[in-house]
Amino acid sequence: KEKKLRILKAAKKEFSRVPLEKAIIANIVKDAKIPRGSFYQYFESIEDLFMYLINYMYGVDKKKFIKCMQEVNGDFYEALKLNFSNLIDRLAVEENRQFRINTISTLFNAKNEETKEELIATINRADNYIDPEDLPVELKNRKGIAKVLDIIKMISKQCTQRFISNGDNAEEAKHNYNNYIDLVKAGFGNTL
Repeated sequence: KEKKLRILKAAKKEFSRVPLEKAIIANIVKDAKIPRGSFYQYFESIEDLFMYLINYMYGVDKKKFIKCMQEVNGDFYEALKLNFSNLIDRLAVEENRQFRINTISTLFNAKNEETKEELIATINRADNYIDPEDLPVELKNRKGIAKVLDIIKMISKQCTQRFISNGDNAEEAKHNYNNYIDLVKAGFGNTL
């Protein structure tokens, strides 16, 4: 497990440096301080590692959202705001920001259609860090919750992209997101 975590840490560093198509296994194994053969004990290819890393990182995001729900005593909308604020703080670190940019670049530049489709599916699964089953009972059983979650995902993507592309600074991104979430709450909060 410790060796695999070293590989993941080294991979994140490499994928923060360059997009997938320019990443080099030699850099990853060197940084992880493992023999090249050990890499293949865990992953079939660099693409396999990339997909695993995305799933791993977003799995951590799901746990972070659940923790946010606990911190705000189950207030779904406040948990969204706290979670987004934490995301922006993480993306303010250049390596994390560059990783996200390189992931998007990989998606748009993938020449292999199979890799592109797998990456899209992986990102779509990863974007579902809000599991309706994890919502408070009063929300998860309400009609229309799936549509509200789709709207929230769109808001999150838009605000994140504006921050990453330097359209908004961190405080503007958080402020805009909070305003959108307040609109969703006002518009849908009582009718879900």
